[in-house]
Amino acid sequence: MDEFQLIATFITHPNHHELFRSKDLVVEWARTYPMLFDDDDLRVAENQAHIGYHFYEWLAAVLIYHSFGYLSLIEKYEFKTHPQKQQILRRLAPRQVVDFILHRKGYGRVQCPDLLVYLPDYSDWFFCEVKGPRDKLREDQVNLFNALAEISGKDIRLVEFRYQHI
Repeated sequence: MDEFQLIATFITHPNHHELFRSKDLVVEWARTYPMLFDDDDLRVAENQAHIGYHFYEWLAAVLIYHSFGYLSLIEKYEFKTHPQKQQILRRLAPRQVVDFILHRKGYGRVQCPDLLVYLPDYSDWFFCEVKGPRDKLREDQVNLFNALAEISGKDIRLVEFRYQHI
């Protein structure tokens, strides 16, 4: 299994995840960080937060923004049903990368890395996979991410979370 560059290990608490599930953090973060979360992100998170989805991706986007100054597209940038994200993807990545992302033949149902991370002036960008405390890279992800790294010339970076129980 190939190694991907770990850019940060962040500590969180299970209570934060619960605040996200209750949608309190979803609404607060969407209001506080409109440069990170659009109406579509809010809709998806409000529909799925109660089952625990998207917390780590949203938290990673906030922490990457504060730590490094980069913006993030949260998931779904690979789907045509998200035209605003597709527009940014097309502005950042060369055509062959966009074509690979949109068509990913031979990789099954595995999705692209969780975040497409970029500087506000579009001068730098990268893909970032986010892993929660109990989450691991799967072999099908590694295969797709390696192919994506090869075609894009960009390292796939990782953010991981660990729980700190207080």
